Amino acid sequence: MGNSRKHSRTSSRSAGYSSSSGKRTSSGKRRSRYDPDADDRYNYVDRDIYSSSSAARRRKGKPPKKSGCAKKFFGTLLVFLLIGAAAGFFYFHVLASRLNRSDNVNSNTLASYVQLPSAAPSWNVKSDKDVMNILLLGVDENKDGSDGRSDTNMLMSIDSKNKTIRLVSFLRDSYLEIPSIGKNKLNAAYSKGGVALTMQTLENNYRVNIDKYVSVNFNNFAAAIDKMGGLDVPMTEAACKAENENMGSRLKPGVNHLNGKLCLYYARIRHATDKFGHDDYGRTSRQRQVVQLLLQKAKSINPIKANKILYDYLPFVNTNLDDSELLYLASVGAGLSGYKTETLQMPAPNTFDDRKSVKGIGDVITLDLKKNCTILRQFLYGETDSSGG
Repeated sequence: MGNSRKHSRTSSRSAGYSSSSGKRTSSGKRRSRYDPDADDRYNYVDRDIYSSSSAARRRKGKPPKKSGCAKKFFGTLLVFLLIGAAAGFFYFHVLASRLNRSDNVNSNTLASYVQLPSAAPSWNVKSDKDVMNILLLGVDENKDGSDGRSDTNMLMSIDSKNKTIRLVSFLRDSYLEIPSIGKNKLNAAYSKGGVALTMQTLENNYRVNIDKYVSVNFNNFAAAIDKMGGLDVPMTEAACKAENENMGSRLKPGVNHLNGKLCLYYARIRHATDKFGHDDYGRTSRQRQVVQLLLQKAKSINPIKANKILYDYLPFVNTNLDDSELLYLASVGAGLSGYKTETLQMPAPNTFDDRKSVKGIGDVITLDLKKNCTILRQFLYGETDSSGG
């Protein structure tokens, strides 16, 4: 019994039993009820455990945010868009570099021909930031391969505000005052001074801004039409007769599908008296018709095919349009379906006389310049003030 009690007390000591807390330290020493170090350790552990477990529960209880995925998606999309834009910009400059700009027609070359013809009204030259005027020239080829006369003189006016493309034909036999030459037929300006003299002759006489041009040799024009697959052209009986007699075709009045060669001849028929009356009057009307058909055809051509045609034939196109202006024209081309087309001829009906012959020059068309300036400015700019300020 005594041994038993002794053993019990010994066991209790060896177990480190504490009378104050019911526990002993691992060394068996007693400790007081309040131990500051132990309390601090308890609180430290408590904060660590509960703060960690709380954060873990919060992370576990909520789904992961999706903003990271969205940012990654839009970032990738932006990269692809930038790559596409850079590639498009590079390809545009490749196309632009293929144009022929060797004529170097600029404001300095045009300035030497600026004058006010005696028959023209003393108005300021009209311009508008929303209207871009480009002179389109169809040029004959001499036997030696050089450019001859300008057989087609057409103004293409692009009105971005009203979404309208206006085509104006100038009769080549118009009797006008040409700088450094004197009075002569309009097409003499090109043979004597090229593009610059032609542009400034028209601007001087008609008092509208013309400082941009595109010139095309007729042979290359026909080849480009072939690449486009030809054109469906409504034709009169007189035009069919002239075409059949000179080109060996078998066309009938109505719509005919013409290849490039037949389209070119149709646009240049000199003697086909029909509803137009004067030969040159009808010829320029047919030229505007062909250009309109080309614009319509361009709307339906596959973009890849259109780019291939441009790449192949741009080296045969002469122009003084800069890259920024070409970008603007490219944007117009992209939205071509939203543009309407209007046409006019200069001189306008009932404002000219084609019965005059000048020695050494031949038959010419004399015109009332003031009336024609008024009509043209109203057509291009919607100007109703006849004072033409």
